[in-house]
Amino acid sequence: MNNFAKIIEVQRGDMKFAYVQNDEINYLELFDQFLAEEGHHELLDPSDKLERYTYLIDHNESKFIFKIDGGIEHRLERRLIAKITGDFYFNLIRKLAKISLDNADIAYELYLVAFDQKTKRHYMIFNFIEGRSLKWEEMKEYGEQVKNCIEKLHSYNLVSNDIHGGNFILTPEGKIKAIDLTNSGFIWLTKANDAIELKERFDIKIKVPFFAMPIKKFTHGFKRLSRKIRGKED
Repeated sequence: MNNFAKIIEVQRGDMKFAYVQNDEINYLELFDQFLAEEGHHELLDPSDKLERYTYLIDHNESKFIFKIDGGIEHRLERRLIAKITGDFYFNLIRKLAKISLDNADIAYELYLVAFDQKTKRHYMIFNFIEGRSLKWEEMKEYGEQVKNCIEKLHSYNLVSNDIHGGNFILTPEGKIKAIDLTNSGFIWLTKANDAIELKERFDIKIKVPFFAMPIKKFTHGFKRLSRKIRGKED
């Protein structure tokens, strides 16, 4: 049984780890086992981004997602924000642990984060969620669940920032869970992105910070105008 109240952080050579204490699974050992067998696992959804891979792991009759992210952020503003707010994935594991501790059951679970300070690679171990992605037309059908899911995520200062069916999993029990979350940058503004996308694409209304919505509506309008001036499709 997981004890999500306990996040252990250790340094091992050039590798920094944060992982969930578990009475049954040693995630450090699982991490080492994967690296020893890298290339022998099922590759899921190959990314077009350099050095970004997602694998499916079978371990003791359980399935896990192992993700490698070697992408380096080159945008100065994003790098400055990261300096202020801290490492994206290390913040994410703490927030998702709080969700699990509260039994909110609205997103995936993140069990381990590792950062190689030499190669700048991040490694993550997630749980595998049984089910399928929502189809575009199903977003309205499950609109109330989607709305509750996003509003709860916002209460933990997590956002989607890319609202579409592929970022929501429908479990065999009929439960909606969010994947591919964001927790960096100016979250109070990014919450408005979720609200705008939900309203414009699926006519779903959610609550967001009061001043965030008019600011985001202005910037969205400005971007659309800029694209039209440049002759690009919206």
